[in-house]
Amino acid sequence: MAPAAKDSKMVRVCGASSDQTKVYIDGIPAFPLNGIVSHAASDLSTIPADSIAKVEIIKGPGPVQYGTDYKGGVILVTTKDGRGPGKFRVSVAGGSNHTFDTKLGYSGSDKNISYAVNLSRHYSAGYLENQTDKKLYFDGKIRFKTSNKSSLTLNGYYSDMDREVPESVDPATGQYVAPRGPRWSVQAGNNITPNHVKNNNATDWHFKGFRQSNIALRYESRPNDIWQYDVKYYHMIDENNLWVRNLLATEGGSLPFFTHGAPQWYRSGWFLRGNGVEANASVAYNSRNVLSFGAKYIKLSWNTDENNTSYRRDGNDARRSFYVENAWSPSSRTRLTLGVRYYEGVRQDYMDNKSTPKTSSYAHATDPVFNITHDATKRDTVRFSAGRSHVFVGSKDAAGNIRNGYPVPKPERNSSYELGWKHKFSPKSDLDVSYFRTEVRDRLTFVTFGNDRVLGNVDKTHIRGLELAYRQTFSPKFSGFANYSWIRAEDESKGRTTIASGLPTQMFNFGVTYREGKLRSTLLGRAMRARLDTLGRPTSAGYFAADLDLRYEPIADMGVFLRVNNLFDTDYQYSWGSPADGTNFLLGMDMTF
Repeated sequence: MAPAAKDSKMVRVCGASSDQTKVYIDGIPAFPLNGIVSHAASDLSTIPADSIAKVEIIKGPGPVQYGTDYKGGVILVTTKDGRGPGKFRVSVAGGSNHTFDTKLGYSGSDKNISYAVNLSRHYSAGYLENQTDKKLYFDGKIRFKTSNKSSLTLNGYYSDMDREVPESVDPATGQYVAPRGPRWSVQAGNNITPNHVKNNNATDWHFKGFRQSNIALRYESRPNDIWQYDVKYYHMIDENNLWVRNLLATEGGSLPFFTHGAPQWYRSGWFLRGNGVEANASVAYNSRNVLSFGAKYIKLSWNTDENNTSYRRDGNDARRSFYVENAWSPSSRTRLTLGVRYYEGVRQDYMDNKSTPKTSSYAHATDPVFNITHDATKRDTVRFSAGRSHVFVGSKDAAGNIRNGYPVPKPERNSSYELGWKHKFSPKSDLDVSYFRTEVRDRLTFVTFGNDRVLGNVDKTHIRGLELAYRQTFSPKFSGFANYSWIRAEDESKGRTTIASGLPTQMFNFGVTYREGKLRSTLLGRAMRARLDTLGRPTSAGYFAADLDLRYEPIADMGVFLRVNNLFDTDYQYSWGSPADGTNFLLGMDMTF
């Protein structure tokens, strides 16, 4: 249950946010533009919960076959295959803030083919001014069993969003913060001076035609017990038009009047197409060793335009990588993996359709990763992992820096370590404790120069943290979990050490589920300590909030559900300037036939 739309991306693994975490669905990268396009974060709310069969989370440095271009970890999602005769699933819901959700799904199987498709539509007017959110989403998976040892899978998703962005709200006063910037939405000329441009303010930010898709084809085969391989091809689309309304001096802006170069409504377009291919193989060359190797290549082409000038920029971004990894089991209680992955990326930026690149950059990284897991006893397992990873500058961020006359930042380099222990009290309860540490060089973050917000580097960042997770099934009717995270992050730049701002320092989550006959209820709670600025001062208050999910199934294949978010009407902010909604609800019904 996602507590709110903003929380749909609030997934943190070892302190890293969702855009620093790899997500694979059925072996295919679900969000392949992560780390390449800045707004392509892993929006987990787009994955239908009732189609998920299993979720596995790998913390810290993971197997190199999943890549090393992330900081937090890897989330592996396995979805259900369609089974039996085809069935429709329909869900309709409505609630607070004029929210409406409709979903339609169809799944089944026949001999050597299984299929599952989902279509959903979402609308919400939002709880703040200028916060309307519309979304059309489609996903599907078709699996062909080509033989007893091979299969061909076609899957993918498509989303089309129309999303408004509200102004920040001052937590002290509860008032909207006056717009400030940007300067790139106006051009000097026709009596619009550079000073007008410098002091420009705009409001009513609005994404239109925000489309993303990823269509993938995967062939996998296991000719014998010794080796197996798979080949994947995927095609990606990412495009949007950002609209902002420039303000006159009488409205709190700087413009004396509107011109073609300084319009009332400014539009900036971003249009990207790309293709990727992966090949992976593994060989069990004896009973204790498995050698894995593979390669990956992604090529993107993009362009930008705007409605107040003839300015146009084109570019391409090519990423290729190779890896080799060996998994060794010296005994039935110990498992080790050692791997290395080599990356290189070439980016070229063009301007005004010229054939010669205005800028060109090349970056590469060699990232080794080591993991060891040991079953100390039947109930205790210890693990240790160490590895390097990197984050290259994304295409859109680089284009923004170049557009505003700022240099493209250096790639981010990370050295990560994790030490963990898991204890099984019984088959129904376990405790997992882990300590992690990440040393970051040239951390990528947004910095502000006047009215410009562009990507830059922080010399060094030291991140350390502790995570505890407890799970227990008390009875067939009652189960629960609890998680706690402590994080400390410090930036070091030019010999000065400060607190890395914006990260939550302590988080606690819990959940309990109770089933009684045809009724199921789930209560989810979360407590967050205040976020701090670079001097250790709170930028938002700590809070506790809870969500309730009730579901009643009067007959088979029919359910009525009620979701109450922010059950206790807690007044809090996700981050400075971004307040959460008060108590809100969603009431709906679903049927399968």
